[in-house]
Amino acid sequence: MQPDLVYLNYWKRKELLQSKTPKFPLLRWCFSQELCEVEKVIFSKIKNQNTVLDIGAGDLRFMQKFKQAGYSNIYHTQDIGEEFKYTYTTLDEITYQYSAILCLDVIEHLQLKEGLSLIHKLIDLLAPDGVLFIQTPNGRCIRSPLASDMTHLHCYNINDLWAYLTCIGLQVEGYRVVFEAERQTWKQQFLNLVTRYMITRILGLDYADNIILIAYKLNLTQ
Repeated sequence: MQPDLVYLNYWKRKELLQSKTPKFPLLRWCFSQELCEVEKVIFSKIKNQNTVLDIGAGDLRFMQKFKQAGYSNIYHTQDIGEEFKYTYTTLDEITYQYSAILCLDVIEHLQLKEGLSLIHKLIDLLAPDGVLFIQTPNGRCIRSPLASDMTHLHCYNINDLWAYLTCIGLQVEGYRVVFEAERQTWKQQFLNLVTRYMITRILGLDYADNIILIAYKLNLTQ
């Protein structure tokens, strides 16, 4: 019988969350021709990888920006859409493992069980010592992730997703992602400080729009 992925390691996750939760630093994301702060972090970890698989590649923006930044190895794409040309249309077509897999802004379009199932499939497609990137809207953000796109079906918070990935044997680091320009006036900075204080300290929520988890599949046979 297949395990229910929703409740896989449930109490182990709860115990882990009670014992330790890492701090998740803040990164900025914005539309730009060059790599923004989040994309720089991703690129720094894929630039030396031999193969990259981009799941839910969409308009191919990430592929184009990473190639422009200097990535020259194998970069394959997968998406169910018909507006652009992809390497694969389904995961069933993929027959070998990749050293890096991007799953950016995808799992929120699936119900929880299906989203977790996708994550497990991607881990199977990840080569030993490979790295998996999962980016998704922040379920704790004061701006509801469900309000910006009617195709969003489930929200994740960074603590739970970190614990889930950790408990299935991955080494995980995470970041909270805020949508804002890297350069701001002093008035914008002051306004941000005030609103962020109110959101986090008074309302107990978060102002970061997205989360990104970077999970390493350790080769324990070495």
